[in-house]
Amino acid sequence: MEEAELAPPLPDDALAAVLRRLPPCSIAASRCVCKAWRDVVDAHGLLLPRAVRGIYLNFINYRCPRFIARPSSERPGTHGNLGFLPRYSRSLGSILDHCNGLLLYDGGFMREFYVVNPATRRWKCLPPRMGLLDYVAYLVFDPAVSPHYEVVLMPRVPEKPVPIAEKYAPPPSPVNLARLFSLLDDELDVEDTDEEDSREEPVGWPPHSRSIEEGFFSACRFMPASSEPEDPYVSMEWPPSPYTFHVFSSCTGCWEKRSFVREGEAVGTVEDVRLDSWPAHWGPRRRYGVYWRGALYVHCRGAFVMRLSLTNSTYQVIKTPTNGEESHHTRFYLGRSEKGVYLAAVQNYSQLQIWILDESCGQVEWVSRHHNDLDPYVSRAAVDSDYHERIDGPWILEDEDSEYTHIDFLGFHPYKEIIFLMASFIGIAYHLNTSRVQYLGKLRPDDYDYTQAAGVYESFLYTPCMTGDLPETKHENHSGDSKSCQS
Repeated sequence: MEEAELAPPLPDDALAAVLRRLPPCSIAASRCVCKAWRDVVDAHGLLLPRAVRGIYLNFINYRCPRFIARPSSERPGTHGNLGFLPRYSRSLGSILDHCNGLLLYDGGFMREFYVVNPATRRWKCLPPRMGLLDYVAYLVFDPAVSPHYEVVLMPRVPEKPVPIAEKYAPPPSPVNLARLFSLLDDELDVEDTDEEDSREEPVGWPPHSRSIEEGFFSACRFMPASSEPEDPYVSMEWPPSPYTFHVFSSCTGCWEKRSFVREGEAVGTVEDVRLDSWPAHWGPRRRYGVYWRGALYVHCRGAFVMRLSLTNSTYQVIKTPTNGEESHHTRFYLGRSEKGVYLAAVQNYSQLQIWILDESCGQVEWVSRHHNDLDPYVSRAAVDSDYHERIDGPWILEDEDSEYTHIDFLGFHPYKEIIFLMASFIGIAYHLNTSRVQYLGKLRPDDYDYTQAAGVYESFLYTPCMTGDLPETKHENHSGDSKSCQS
């Protein structure tokens, strides 16, 4: 016993090399052994996200997100099931963002936001906020800098006001048949004169009524066709400066307003930005954001990327390589990979182009990284079963055949120049350096109906992290309704 106590401790690098061979759960447990071990784990970043363990998918018209992952020999393995969240199985919720191991989850219809760590099965229900539909939410978290996280709500572009008649028309009151027939009988006894017919109907609200309409459609009111509501935003500069966001910080535990001042020029006016429509029949409903080296990059409506500096409350407008007209039939995907911030464009379902954001030497520009037609590569990997090159086994949800139609972009590998694609529910990894394609497996759930509306809205590559400022919560599977959110 005395010899063990007198044995010299391992050097920090040697101890880190030993601990690095353990699965993340065991490393987290070893961190609690003593202060020296905790310092080694933290100093060498052993619990920081280092690898992609799976992909979260928000399927179109499906009850909840699904997690796909390759088989793992680690015990305990990585489980992406979020069934421990309250009302998860019946909430119709979706994942809004992922950042370094934490998820931002919408509990359903933008009513509740949760920050979740699937690796530790801990979560936090954020304080409620009104008007969440008017914002796009992004998650900011860097465990190498701080255990705290932030949720940023970016205001959407103001839409053109809709005339009242288009927005709301009160239902008609019940028809009074007795009065209808009595009025018709009275009309037969009245002489028809040109003077009465020539009288003009006054224009106003409500319209003048001297016929049978007044008796049984009195609740109907219509806006005159020539009336257009005033648009106070049409000539407004966008994005504005200062630009006010709502930010939740886990450090303070509350929402606060934070204003950011623009550095450089605006992209144009609100009317210009509205020209950039976002097709809704397939693909992401929200544009992606990326947190990289202390800044939040957000792909915004109006064909630009906003670089939001959270340290000095400034932002910068970075125009995308193509303008709004050229991108009308193109899907853009902002992400992070080996060399920083990447932007991918998929045009005509298979034409892939990728740029890297170069911010060196005081200049900001997009540098073309890759341009290729994916159809020959993806078609072969998706259809020819003899070509399937597997990555330690398939990432399979189910094994049902499906035809190849078009290509969905699932995301960038954060540490290697690899992109993940889906061709008619078949997962594929595509290497940018070699154009090599690897088959991942069938990604469609067993209970997911294959229709014209079937597909994926958003997708997020998951990198587990065993740290983060989240409270301990109960781990039972919430199959039904539960009590209010735990904090």
